[in-house]
Amino acid sequence: MRAAPRFLPGFARDWPAVASTAGLPPHEAMRWLAGELAAGAGDLVLDAEVGCSYLDAELVPVSVPALAAYLSEPRAAVEAPGPYLAQADLFAERPGLRERLLPPSLTDRTPRPYRTVAWLGGATSSPLHHDPYAGLLVQQIGRKRCALLPPDSPSTQSLPRHTLLQGNSSPVDPFAPRRDTERYPDYPAAAVLEHVLSEGDALLIPRRWWHAVRTDDSTFASFSLTLWWDGASADAEAERFVRGVLESKERRDEGARTVGAERNG
Repeated sequence: MRAAPRFLPGFARDWPAVASTAGLPPHEAMRWLAGELAAGAGDLVLDAEVGCSYLDAELVPVSVPALAAYLSEPRAAVEAPGPYLAQADLFAERPGLRERLLPPSLTDRTPRPYRTVAWLGGATSSPLHHDPYAGLLVQQIGRKRCALLPPDSPSTQSLPRHTLLQGNSSPVDPFAPRRDTERYPDYPAAAVLEHVLSEGDALLIPRRWWHAVRTDDSTFASFSLTLWWDGASADAEAERFVRGVLESKERRDEGARTVGAERNG
């Protein structure tokens, strides 16, 4: 059976960035993130995209803590598109950030993702594309819109590609179905699945599923993490990981309910 996307509301409500900034607007939450990055990443500089998307972006070096601090300022909302730190290996570069940005419950969780990356920026946009990995997109600050298309329908297989070198990317904009249905008559607009991820929500994206992601119009700053599993069994491993996390949460919640009942009784 083909793996399908899975929307997981509140999946990461206990993750540090979500729990520590609950109820704060994105620019204020970014102040918290800037402090954590400064303490855990120091002067870490990584390449960020500047442009509408990775298809036409220029790479420029940016200080990771400084980018979060910039996103905490109101001017970041009108200076778009600003730098976008995309699929950044924060935890490989600064392992100490795991303790600050990932919950302890993930430390020994299996099957372990082969890579965990970060996405940090303002009016960010990733065009329609597919990955060779199973991914768990976990929203930390702000909101993101996600559009998905199945990989094996005839219409999806006939999607126009951006270039031969970017064969996993398409110029079709799934967020503008009427316009792109006119431009690309075979585009299966009716098959698009859409989800809006708020802080703490997650989306499991199977291998080869086409997807596009952008910052929701209601916010101008976003911080997300993606856990990736690789290989032929990636979808099954990602599902097992998610199921394990959810079962662990249920046990903790049940334990808390039991303790509360005993105290009230």
